[in-house]
Amino acid sequence: MYIIIAGGGVIGFHIASLLAEEEHEVVVIEKSGLVLENFRRQLDIKTIQGNSATPTVLREAEADRADLVLAVTNSDETNMVTCFMAKELGAGTTAARIRSPGYSGYFVTPAKSVMATRKIIRPKNLGIDVFINPEAEAAKEIMDILSGFYSTPVENFANGLVQIREFRLEGEAITGKTISQITLPKPAVVAAIVHEGGVVLPDPDVVIKEGDSVYLIAQQEYMDELGKVFSQPKRAVKKVVILGGGQIGFLAAEGLQRRGVKVKLIESDIDRSQEIAARLEHVEIYHGDGTDRNFLIEQGVPSADAYVATTGSDELNILSGLLAKTLGVPRSLVIINNPGYIPLAEAIGVDVAALPPILTANKITRFVLHGGVIATALLEGQQLEAIEFVTSPRAQIANKKISEVDLPKEAVVGAITRNEQITIPPNDSVVRPGDHVIVVSPLSAVRSVEKLFK
Repeated sequence: MYIIIAGGGVIGFHIASLLAEEEHEVVVIEKSGLVLENFRRQLDIKTIQGNSATPTVLREAEADRADLVLAVTNSDETNMVTCFMAKELGAGTTAARIRSPGYSGYFVTPAKSVMATRKIIRPKNLGIDVFINPEAEAAKEIMDILSGFYSTPVENFANGLVQIREFRLEGEAITGKTISQITLPKPAVVAAIVHEGGVVLPDPDVVIKEGDSVYLIAQQEYMDELGKVFSQPKRAVKKVVILGGGQIGFLAAEGLQRRGVKVKLIESDIDRSQEIAARLEHVEIYHGDGTDRNFLIEQGVPSADAYVATTGSDELNILSGLLAKTLGVPRSLVIINNPGYIPLAEAIGVDVAALPPILTANKITRFVLHGGVIATALLEGQQLEAIEFVTSPRAQIANKKISEVDLPKEAVVGAITRNEQITIPPNDSVVRPGDHVIVVSPLSAVRSVEKLFK
């Protein structure tokens, strides 16, 4: 596919690296020459310096032949105009990063009289096929994590019947054992093991070590029970303290209090504190410093069920999250924009709640995959991709056993669903036309996996 990315920030870079690794033809438009130089050093893609919201630049980028235009600059208005212009020039699908909630709804024009017809302007009328809000996605991820018993995100497939979840090894129950020596109480497939920041193939002889993580594929109803093998379940969340009153913190606080959770929000800016207090009547708002131990103790952080750091600073979030952990909070979740900080955060015991760039890339992947794919998810900071395929009658894999097809050795088939009947592990099951097959693969092997379903 030919894909144009407008915006060379953190989100733009991670989307570009993902698409380039999957061998798509990518061009990035960015105003800053310094930023583009960084792209050219690290990625094999085309770059154009300029304003993406101008027809001249979009023509240079050949928007007329673009299969997908992604506008992810820091300006909502620039992103909207970019999509509109690209659509007018003939681009296929467009997606805009829009942070202001006010832009994502319908606009009803005034009428000349009470009985007159009013025109409704929808986002598609503006040339935008999909709105992407990284902050809203991050807030949703926080709420989803806190609604479960574990501090890791979960990915849903097969209409929620099958899940993929990362479990971090806690305790000594299975430390030093090989995968083949681990007894699981319910059917499941180990999709990958993360050891010292690297992804290891789930060979039966691989030894599980302290600090490792395991990606497990299982039916939704069994996942909590399976998790007990690797991690201790957390207590139900009733009290949460959130650091940071930006868009993520605000949306998370608003959503959690609607679910009946008692929320305290800490914001360092006095004006923003007052603004939030006026908008969130049932949330306690405090003005203070999230790295002040005494202040956090005064606000009852040690008695909270979870602490969530959502400021715009990765370093502050990690530091504050660690401080909350030392105060005895069972779940200390942090927002991180730079995936390079993930190993540091996890090494000191802080849980990574969400990475807005990865969440955005997750949402975009469904627009760039080939036919037969109905769901995708990026795992382990874009090192792995989980894909749900629908098997066509002409697919190479149709009417064959998994063992009979030339599946890349790095890829793992985790589940087959047929008429809502789930087979985990699939072992030597025959794949029939219409079956949904869930595969976990490194990005470098995704193209080879896709060929089996064509």
